[in-house]
Amino acid sequence: MTFAARTASNPLPGFRFAVAFAESEQPAGALAQGGVDKLVAGFSEVSGLDASLEIHEYKEGGRNDFVHKFATRATFGNLSFKRGVAVTQELWSWYDRVRRGSYGLRRSILIAHLDYAGEVALVWYAARALPTKYTGPSWNAGQSSVAIESIDVVHEGLEQLPASAFGLSTPAPASP
Repeated sequence: MTFAARTASNPLPGFRFAVAFAESEQPAGALAQGGVDKLVAGFSEVSGLDASLEIHEYKEGGRNDFVHKFATRATFGNLSFKRGVAVTQELWSWYDRVRRGSYGLRRSILIAHLDYAGEVALVWYAARALPTKYTGPSWNAGQSSVAIESIDVVHEGLEQLPASAFGLSTPAPASP
């Protein structure tokens, strides 16, 4: 199957992405430590990329036709990563070390959104992440599915960056 060349109006696929965890708290440092090429794990699902603004309402005296609304602080949802169980223990080890009191083990998370050709198109960066929940696999001898583990993390900020911000080259969009 062939796909149309990437243009600004062509949506990116939801099934091509790469994930990296890094000990640096800055995007450039995370890239230098391996970026989107050095993966801790291949994930089958990533969810929770959401941000919202709290809105403060101010009811001005004498103004009955509307209410002033001001944006105040941003909040970010928890990220959830799911993958097939692998022999490596990086996710459990990170969670377990934080659980035992190493609260300074924050990570930067880079999620690279890839185009149909496998080239980095966008990079999502989550700052100062800590694991909050680890879910191990469930086993069922009556099914032939892959065992899945997941880890949920909190973070203190979310940015969407173009691949060019990291010096990654992406193919130029084809002209229509």
